[in-house]
Amino acid sequence: NAAGLFSEPSDSTGPITVKDDVDAPRIMMDVKFRDVVVVKAGEILKIHADIAGRPLPVISWTKDGKEIEEKARTEIQSTDNTTLLIVKDCIRRDSGQYVLTLQNVAGTRSLAVNCKVLDRPGPSAGPLQVAGVTSEKCTLSWGPPQENGGAEIDYYIVEKRETSRLAWTVCEGELMTTSCKVTKLLKGNEYIFRVMGVNKYGVGEPLESEPVKAQNPFTVPNAPKSIEITSVTKEAMTLCWARPGSDGGSEISGYVIERREKS
Repeated sequence: NAAGLFSEPSDSTGPITVKDDVDAPRIMMDVKFRDVVVVKAGEILKIHADIAGRPLPVISWTKDGKEIEEKARTEIQSTDNTTLLIVKDCIRRDSGQYVLTLQNVAGTRSLAVNCKVLDRPGPSAGPLQVAGVTSEKCTLSWGPPQENGGAEIDYYIVEKRETSRLAWTVCEGELMTTSCKVTKLLKGNEYIFRVMGVNKYGVGEPLESEPVKAQNPFTVPNAPKSIEITSVTKEAMTLCWARPGSDGGSEISGYVIERREKS
């Protein structure tokens, strides 16, 4: 009977390796994202990528190492083969490095995009130090802003106000240095000073000083000590005394001697 009879075998396929149908993730971005992306304050930042990988990769966006959460101004729109990060109404601190990461069982792929938001400067580096205070002048010093808003600081504006008033008055309108002398203070008044850096996008956030009173750093001397009267005659007598324990911080320039009749 013919049952159980086999033909000759076909040619062999050669060795076959069994493997899962997987591809590592891939990110495809426009070449413009290789350079620093520059956005003006108030504008919209959009970073777009085409993505691939089997199984579909998990998408995550980070900024400066922290996972980006969708908030009022931030939105992430993703499909199976695209992802888009949108930041609306950009502000200075949206500058930084944005990283897109894709991950599946076949691997992980990341791509970084650097962004710079152009804006007015941030506050100057504090504290705003007040030195050499007298009843009419003082000296201020500070550091340049840590965030210059993406442009050189052109100059600084220095202002003062009395703590009893609301209005600021300009001490220096276009100062090129990070220190200055303030004069014409009124003796005994208390002042607050503030400084703003200025770049081509505008006047930056202010840095304020602690309140400072316009007064001399010295005070009146203590009373002279151990007064003695010697060599008394009909017409004259000699007075001796010792220097005060404290001169109040300023050299003694002289003494005042007074007398009164006992009655």
